[in-house]
Amino acid sequence: MILNTLRRYIFYKFSKILINITLIFFTLGIILNLFEEINFFKDLNVSFIMPIALSFLKVPSIIYNIFPFIFLISSIVLFLSLIQSEEMNAIKITGISNFRIIIFPTIIALIFGAIIALGFSTITAKLTHKYLDIKNSYTEKNNFLAALTENGIWIKDVINENKNIIRARRLKGNSLKELTIYQFNKDNENISRIESSSADISKKEWKLHDVKIYFQNENNEPNTFKEYYFFTNFDVIGLKSLFSDLESISFWEMKKLKENYINLGYSTKELDSKFQKSLSYPFFLMSMTLLAGVVVMNIRFKGSYTGYIFLSVFLSVLIFYLSDFSKALGETEKISLIMSVWTPVITVFIFSSIGMIYINEK
Repeated sequence: MILNTLRRYIFYKFSKILINITLIFFTLGIILNLFEEINFFKDLNVSFIMPIALSFLKVPSIIYNIFPFIFLISSIVLFLSLIQSEEMNAIKITGISNFRIIIFPTIIALIFGAIIALGFSTITAKLTHKYLDIKNSYTEKNNFLAALTENGIWIKDVINENKNIIRARRLKGNSLKELTIYQFNKDNENISRIESSSADISKKEWKLHDVKIYFQNENNEPNTFKEYYFFTNFDVIGLKSLFSDLESISFWEMKKLKENYINLGYSTKELDSKFQKSLSYPFFLMSMTLLAGVVVMNIRFKGSYTGYIFLSVFLSVLIFYLSDFSKALGETEKISLIMSVWTPVITVFIFSSIGMIYINEK
């Protein structure tokens, strides 16, 4: 009975703290991002509502990325409030151990983490997609677009006011296979159609093989070339960079997108990394709460919250650099992709487990 009452109380208290701190970061995110959006639209004739609306579309994805640190701060506030209000002593009098006091909010963090990873991430992905779509419609310089679909790779490229729409069956190494290039002038009138079996795109001057060029005014009789050079704004690195932003892809869309990547010969490395991050996300949030409990129980700053504020910042920076370092090792293939994602989580759990031993001895 006492345990159930304690669980409900901690759930209510922890949830309230999480919501309040999330709202604080959300408000700060809206304010800071608003300046960026205002600067973007300063030369465009749009109402002030547009920057505000775009900020509300973008900030949820930022909140998703910083949730581990929100959980860390919230957990520190939770445990600190239990100590300073003498509630911790009252709980211990009932015979509940330090381990159980810490493990209750840790399990809550795991449940919240699963909900955020599977549900909230879907919402943020849709909002991010809408954000990018709106921003793109106001970006005059965005003449270079690319998309991966079940029908192949589609690229929009603008050279000297002429627009090229390029479709290829797949990307293999530095080569696009089975491509067709539709050329239009500035009035969107069709100029020509170029067909090629493959193109070496290691440079911005593509080298096309087995080429047929159909001009609009030549009765559909093609000019044929064994090799043909075609200048674009893309090389293979530039093309891949257009597919690197996966913020608008939800957890539930990853499987289908991966199938498209494989069919088109595009690397699934970044997508696999995002998938592993989604799987590890609930455990990452759980580890933040566990770490907060261990630290607060073992380290007591007298007088004020100042020491804990500096401690929160220090731990956040430390974990951020650990994650960044692990990611760099994964990208350079010093360690496996899976290990690069899970190493920060495992490291925090190991450190926290050691701290739990000292707590249980108290």
